[in-house]
Amino acid sequence: MPKKIKWSARRFAGVAAWIAAFVAGAFLDLAFAPYRQVWVAPLGLAGLYLLVGAASVRQAFARGFWFGAGLFAFGVPWVYLTLTRFGGMPAPLAALAWVLFVAILAVYVGFVCAAFVRLRAGDGLDPWLFAALWVVGEWVRGVFLTGFPWLDVGYAASLPPLMGLAPLVGVLGLSFLVTVFGALAVEALRGRRRGFWWLALIAAATPAFATLSFVHRTGRPMTVSLIQGDVSPYAKWNPRARHAVIARYLGLTRQSDGRLVIWPETAIPGFSHQLRRHFIPTLKRLAQVGHRHFLFGIIEGNADAPNGPVYNAVMSIGRHDGFYRKRHLVPFGEYLPWPTLLNPILDVLHIPMSSFTAWHGVEGPLRAAHARIGVSVCYEVAYGALVTQGLPSATLLVNVSDDAWYGHSNEAPQQFEIAQLRAAEAGREMLIATNDGITAFLGHTGRIRARLAAFRKGVLTVVAEPYTGLTPYDRYGRAPVLAMCALILIAAGTRRRRMRPQSP
Repeated sequence: MPKKIKWSARRFAGVAAWIAAFVAGAFLDLAFAPYRQVWVAPLGLAGLYLLVGAASVRQAFARGFWFGAGLFAFGVPWVYLTLTRFGGMPAPLAALAWVLFVAILAVYVGFVCAAFVRLRAGDGLDPWLFAALWVVGEWVRGVFLTGFPWLDVGYAASLPPLMGLAPLVGVLGLSFLVTVFGALAVEALRGRRRGFWWLALIAAATPAFATLSFVHRTGRPMTVSLIQGDVSPYAKWNPRARHAVIARYLGLTRQSDGRLVIWPETAIPGFSHQLRRHFIPTLKRLAQVGHRHFLFGIIEGNADAPNGPVYNAVMSIGRHDGFYRKRHLVPFGEYLPWPTLLNPILDVLHIPMSSFTAWHGVEGPLRAAHARIGVSVCYEVAYGALVTQGLPSATLLVNVSDDAWYGHSNEAPQQFEIAQLRAAEAGREMLIATNDGITAFLGHTGRIRARLAAFRKGVLTVVAEPYTGLTPYDRYGRAPVLAMCALILIAAGTRRRRMRPQSP
């Protein structure tokens, strides 16, 4: 065959493999909310395992990159939506920013696949090596440069019975199990019986482990009312609409009968010092008269001090007043990273950018009624270590959010899916109050106990029970899973060195 034809055939095969990888990555999105087809997760990863199994290191990186591009292009389209609709960014520039964001995330998958090909040996360790590298890749993506722990494969397992393993191994442990299941399935189809028996063992053990319980109820149940205001971002941040927004939330609160009342993130579009004259005293009177307690999102800061700190906060009013200030901010949404470099660019392009301050102090649980509440704000729920930081003191978890920025996209269902796993990891009930959905009540196993319809105002009143105790994940975090992955990588590296031909 002429060299030119051979080169063209190889080129065509390479492009076909990239397309297959991109389609497999996009297919994996069906495993996540709002679709939640959990069977897709091991199948999609099995496809990637097949695609890189016979590839060179360079080919594996390219195929992994395109797999990641498909996963994140279809998984986080809401980034573009937010930049254009509410961020004020011109559409071409927003599209470029989104493409670069997806490309950066895809690089992690590329490195995982390249490392796998570099270390594999074609034996029974390969499926475990693939899963270990995948988990390490998710971990690095979740911590490097503030991290983006979104669409971790373990979140696709936030359904029974797999979610019952969350208190034991956390999201990274679930990612490992799902990934190794897909890789072992490939090996089983190749006729390697050891892979089949490992599959059978994992499938049989999962329901048994899911029945274990590590926490127990403590104290008395209490009624909680979650207020969903359904306020448009355009109206919310219009100073002329502030009184109407406050009136809406007060009106919904008067329709509720919960002893604890929770409003969403930045429910009151104003600085705390602007609200101390009228609004906060009004809420304190309501708390005293009705023996109630309020948690509500607010901006803590002083509009008259432009260089002072501004916190995305939750204020507590009732028998015990207090503040929770958001610790992990959304880059490019709530703060600008590398301001010295990027501020001049934003000024030239006339792109508005909010600038909150991250709180670096110790945040203990807030006391409300007879519960101790571990609070997280919006995006913070994606960081397991932040959510469980208040344990074992916290007996109840609360997440407040405003997902109206993302419209009718898949962002809110994805965040809700993450919150379910956080509740299961912590062994605590979680109350989620959002502006326009998804407002819900999660049990201590992560199951949905009640929820409101999205994109309409309403009140959800539930009976929440405080829990105490620590799950294994609460005690040890992700360290055991990462240690296991490290041991697998060490074994693979040692095996690889032994396989090298010895020089005479």
